[in-house]
Amino acid sequence: MTGRHLLVLAALLLAGCAGGGDFTTGEPRTAGNNLVGESCTVTRKAAGGSESRYEIHCGTWAQPSARLVATSGDAAAAIAGGPWREELNGRMRCADPQASTFAGDLPGVLMACRLINGGFPTMALAITSGDRLFLADGIPAALPVVEQAVLAALGRGTLGGQTAESRAIAMVRAATGRPLTGANTIDTYYTAMADAQYKDTVQDFAASEEAYRRALLAQAEAIGNDDPSAADPLMHVALELSNQGRYDEAAPLLDEAQRLAAESINPGDLPRLLSYRAIDAANQGKLAIAITFAEKATAERRRLAEREAGLPPGAALGSAAEGNDLIAYGGVSAAVLAVDVAQSLHTQAALYLRQGDLDAAARTADEAIAIARNNRTAPPWWLPQFLETRATIARAQGNAGTAVALQGEAVRIWVNILPQSVPEGLARLGLGRSLYANGEATAAIESYRQGFAILKARNAEIRPRELVGFLDVAEAVATAEPDKRAALSVEMFEAMQLMRSGVTSRTVSLATARLAAGDQAVGAVIRAQQENDRKRYSLVASLNRALAVPVDLRDTKAIAGLRDQLTATEAQGRQLDEQVQAASSGYRQLLATPVTAAELQGILKPDEALVAFASAENATYGFLVRADRLRVWRIDAGDKALGDAIITLRKATIPTRDGKLPRFPVDTAHGLYTALFGPAQADLDGVETLVTSANGPLASIPLGILVRDGTSVAGGDYRGVDWLVRHHALAVVPSVRAFADLRRATAVSGGTQPMIGFGNYQPPRDVAGLFSDLPAGCARDRKVLGALGPLPGTAAELRGVANLVGAGSGALKLGDSFTKAAVTGSPLSDYRIVYFATHAVLASEIRCFAEPALLVTPNQAGGADSALLKLSDILDLKLDADLVVLSACNTGGTDGKNGGEALSGLARAFFYAGARRLVVSHWPVPDASTAALMTRLFHPSAEGTGGAEALRRAQLALIDGAGPLEWSHPLFWAGFSAVGDGTGVVH
Repeated sequence: MTGRHLLVLAALLLAGCAGGGDFTTGEPRTAGNNLVGESCTVTRKAAGGSESRYEIHCGTWAQPSARLVATSGDAAAAIAGGPWREELNGRMRCADPQASTFAGDLPGVLMACRLINGGFPTMALAITSGDRLFLADGIPAALPVVEQAVLAALGRGTLGGQTAESRAIAMVRAATGRPLTGANTIDTYYTAMADAQYKDTVQDFAASEEAYRRALLAQAEAIGNDDPSAADPLMHVALELSNQGRYDEAAPLLDEAQRLAAESINPGDLPRLLSYRAIDAANQGKLAIAITFAEKATAERRRLAEREAGLPPGAALGSAAEGNDLIAYGGVSAAVLAVDVAQSLHTQAALYLRQGDLDAAARTADEAIAIARNNRTAPPWWLPQFLETRATIARAQGNAGTAVALQGEAVRIWVNILPQSVPEGLARLGLGRSLYANGEATAAIESYRQGFAILKARNAEIRPRELVGFLDVAEAVATAEPDKRAALSVEMFEAMQLMRSGVTSRTVSLATARLAAGDQAVGAVIRAQQENDRKRYSLVASLNRALAVPVDLRDTKAIAGLRDQLTATEAQGRQLDEQVQAASSGYRQLLATPVTAAELQGILKPDEALVAFASAENATYGFLVRADRLRVWRIDAGDKALGDAIITLRKATIPTRDGKLPRFPVDTAHGLYTALFGPAQADLDGVETLVTSANGPLASIPLGILVRDGTSVAGGDYRGVDWLVRHHALAVVPSVRAFADLRRATAVSGGTQPMIGFGNYQPPRDVAGLFSDLPAGCARDRKVLGALGPLPGTAAELRGVANLVGAGSGALKLGDSFTKAAVTGSPLSDYRIVYFATHAVLASEIRCFAEPALLVTPNQAGGADSALLKLSDILDLKLDADLVVLSACNTGGTDGKNGGEALSGLARAFFYAGARRLVVSHWPVPDASTAALMTRLFHPSAEGTGGAEALRRAQLALIDGAGPLEWSHPLFWAGFSAVGDGTGVVH
């Protein structure tokens, strides 16, 4: 399920205009500057009868900053009611009129208003001169240009001339108590909202989140941080976080948005918030909670729509929208509120489907579809989304033929409105599912192929649930037709690589921004990409408006031209994507573009294997690739079952409060190994190095603690346990693409110095003072960061490793010297090893920063940011390192998932910055065993420092007697993982 439902560009029009004078219709005339210094023009528009209409444009905003209509009539009557005021009320909320004077001596009234959609300050006014009446509305900064247009229409002045500041201008300056807002700021807001909506539609949730955050900042510049109108962009940020699986970060933002929505001038904000809470709960699998929220949202939206339309309770809503166009969208017209009901009904239908109440699902989906078909204000991508849900319901009801018809219609609509887009690709996957259910296996696989081809070309991601749907169909076909298994396994392997986590998407988004800002050549291409996106969105919006016209009135020539432009723009976008990937290998790794099985087999050694796991809600698939084979198998355990087992294993690595070791559940570790690797155990014979990649919960544990054969343990002696690390040297990679690119990166570091190390973190002396610059809603961040204590043992760890690799004491930044400035200001590319021994925190723990980070000793005067080396900061580092070590880090999430995703994000960032391999810890390992393990890992005789085999030997030494008996417990040896292609640094 996706987020934002408004075509926000259509909500921007401000209404009204001027009239008279010697203006030539359609030709902009220069009109000087508005009150914030933006240059403006006035354009006369075509009008009927005795009226004259003008639009005033200022700054960069393509929409009018103000409109003016010159007519005749009574000012009081026009202000009190009538068509002009009714249209105004659909978009603004205005205070009572105040008498004033304009343009020196013209009498009139002024109303301070605010846009319902966005909350920006606006004005509405009426000016009289003899029998002439001028009605206008717009942003307050445009008032002097409005006054000049009135004078020009009366033949009493010229545009752009100097006029004395009127009483009305003084009133608008004082109205809000804040600096006036220019058109450029409003343009930034609505452009960001439109960009975010488009990115959400194509399911690029991380980019959508970033765009909504830009909108939130622009809005805050105009109306402040705590204004109720901020509920709208804030709830969208929260929803995109939820769509990425970042539920802990979304929760406080949803709470804050609900508080603001209760006071918002937009009556649609609160029911929209309830609907988004329903989607968030559904994303987390909390169906009962989700349905309660969705039903409340629908009831409230229906009540609002009936009130605005003047319909009796329970009347059909489709007819309320007849005759309305997109200009009204975003206000509180009956048409707008009716399509809001449709969105709620669709959410309900999807939830009823997941709950198994198919009759209720069908009923609500049919009503949503009826509203979307009959209402021109509905975003055009809603109907295909609704049809896809209805197709899924029909398939669940056993009506596969109906499902094919509905899903096929959805595909055709996507082809018309967003050709070769992510939604089209995903819709073709859905069509494949329906075709297979209808007994059309060959057509089903072909539909899947078409969908994946589009998704791959768009560098798109697919969700685990969607991926497993294809894998299940492909597995069923392969079982029924064994001669097709080999080819289908290849396709399944490539499709698996399109699955991407929310943290990965966030990392890609941050890296894109860094590239755009920091690399002149690549930045130019990325900016062209962004402009291409905007152009594509604009063309799609224009095409959708053209298609919304009744068939017999459509401009077919214009529609064909728009389609041609869109096709060309899409092709240009794909070329730009390829240019960016070619310009930066690190960026290609972040995108995790698929690697073919043949390509991977060509770089694997005979004694190596790569195993990737793709887990979804109810199932997991394993993929094993060796130089001579590809194996795919299904595991009947999904995220919940795997997460429960992994939480059990992780809890067994946490000492009790009295310092005692908990019993490690060897039976659980053996059961997990059997579930994951049992079907492919024979394929692991002869494998010395096993490289793994996993999403979800499986990324949160080092797989070396799995147990191949069941063993009983007595007296805390784990030396006889058949740990997986006894059989294979283990490495992990964040993606198959990362393995391929790292394996090809044969060059060693050009650094002239052996090592630089950072550690002995010192917590802030004044926690409250350091974090005083954080917003009020960041109390949890202050608590988490303030609770992490010093790490004195890391100083000895770093000194020991520095001594082993021949680095002097000057290579270490310890204690108060371990600052963010010390990291970012050091010539890191001079060092072959970069070593961090410090805390790590998850994005879910520091919600106000929204990205994982390493802790550094803070600069008390530098604020909260000085305490964190964030993922975005790591992306900016310039490394040429054979090895990066992240020691003492706790990257284990309490839910069995987030920690692994955070580790994956940090690993991706360091690879992007120039690292070739990493050694990381999943949990803080006691000082003594860490020192013993690192001594073996970095000893000059170690076989490939930092590699999988060197780590394996060091871990086995601790298990088998290089220390006290208790070191055989996984707490002491299992926490470290080698991240990379498995190779080490040869001295």
